[in-house]
Amino acid sequence: MPQQVNSKMSGSHLDTAIEVNTVIKTRFNLLHLGLVVLTICTAMLLRQAYIAYWQPYTGYGDADMSYLDKELPASLSAGDLTHFHSRGMAFEQEAPNLSWGLSAAFDRGDGVFERPYAPAERPGFSYNADGLGPIFNHTSCEGCHVADGRAKPPEGPYEMLNGGFIRVSVPGLGPYGEPMSPKGYGHQIGDRAIAGVKPEATARIKWLETQGQFPDGEPYSLRRPEILLTDLAYGPMPDDAVFELRMAPPVHGLGLLEAIPEKTILSWADPNDADGDGISGRPNYVWDLERGGKIMGRFSWKANAFDIRQQSAAAAYNDMGVNNELFLYRHDDQSSTHKARQNCEPEQAACFDSVDSLDFEMSPGQLRDITTYLQLLGVVYRRNMDDPLVQKGEQVFHEIGCESCHKSQVMTGEHEISRLENQLIRPYTDLLLHDMGEGLAGRRDFEASKQEWRTAPLWGIGVTQAVNGHTNFLHDGRARNIEEAILWHGGEAEQTKRNYMQLNKQERQLLIDFVNNL
Repeated sequence: MPQQVNSKMSGSHLDTAIEVNTVIKTRFNLLHLGLVVLTICTAMLLRQAYIAYWQPYTGYGDADMSYLDKELPASLSAGDLTHFHSRGMAFEQEAPNLSWGLSAAFDRGDGVFERPYAPAERPGFSYNADGLGPIFNHTSCEGCHVADGRAKPPEGPYEMLNGGFIRVSVPGLGPYGEPMSPKGYGHQIGDRAIAGVKPEATARIKWLETQGQFPDGEPYSLRRPEILLTDLAYGPMPDDAVFELRMAPPVHGLGLLEAIPEKTILSWADPNDADGDGISGRPNYVWDLERGGKIMGRFSWKANAFDIRQQSAAAAYNDMGVNNELFLYRHDDQSSTHKARQNCEPEQAACFDSVDSLDFEMSPGQLRDITTYLQLLGVVYRRNMDDPLVQKGEQVFHEIGCESCHKSQVMTGEHEISRLENQLIRPYTDLLLHDMGEGLAGRRDFEASKQEWRTAPLWGIGVTQAVNGHTNFLHDGRARNIEEAILWHGGEAEQTKRNYMQLNKQERQLLIDFVNNL
């Protein structure tokens, strides 16, 4: 009997031990599995963090472009970076099929682009959006480039100038070949200021009308701006000062324009009109702020900016008074003794004495992100390219000579963002300077003469109304529609304009309809 009890007890202990071992083994396996999963998740998070924060310009993986097969190849304005949103947010669309890292950088840059800056609150301290002014034109990038699109000029002197500014210069060039500004004022009139600082002036616009008619008798009307400056706060303007209204252009597709090889642009140049076609486009060579020396410009109305990074840094400093690593000091005085960090002229004492925030009011990371954002904005597709009437309009476009400057297609080359490389794009620009005649004359800008302007890209022009609620074109918004923009062409484009005027009304409409579908 005792032996039976002991046997039963021994069996019970054995079963218990087996159960304990099973539980321990199960827990160990679960723990091991959990550690494996945790390791994998950590590795994935570290990889994504690396791509997002330390390697924002890397490849994009295997992009799915199958959706493009559903559209006409002629519809693809920007190759694989074409999108199909043609309504109110058409200029704000992220290029399709970006990597997680590039998409994250795009979103961060979008936040910087839309963020309104505020005046610094106390010396030597800066919040994320501190540092506005002291003298400025707007509080954010989005304030001028509304919905990433085209600013609308004021209708008359009763409206404030919003979305643009007045460039000003006097004869002569600065140490870097840049235009000279009048004493007491910068290169553009700052019509707004923080508390305790006077704006440089009050700017208003008056429109002057001119009547004309086509050879077939149809009348037209053109307007040009008369710039009215009052309340000059820092001394009188010299008699030889030149003023120029500049309205903010759309910013989509800039990365693709940046990726066009320089040799391609130069192959289009013909400064001496060697082929005798009357077109003599030439590049503008500007100062490289980061490396020094002259370099070919391709951005802004007169191609006075080398790349998107430098263009963005200059806009932050000049338009909003927000310094950054490229514009920590005044452009024409980089000495360590200059009171600087503020975008102030020597005569603007209250500007210098205002509260100064920390260096880099736009941090290097923010400048990098906003650059990436502008590089990766997609371009809306060309609409109705299978419509016979639109095709006839395209034919007229080529026949009258528009293609000479507005190059219809080009291949992109190497770029730090591989997503932008080897794309067949249709921007309708050669990025060169052209003499546009006395009617559009403004001021000199580096090597650009008063009458020379960079060929404006036409892609997306037909959705301006949907995005921005107007159809005002050219650098100062004087053209109220595409036809008026054509009629302002002169100089090298004089013959093309005359060819347009010789068309009958139906042919002119075909051309306009084609451009409105770009």
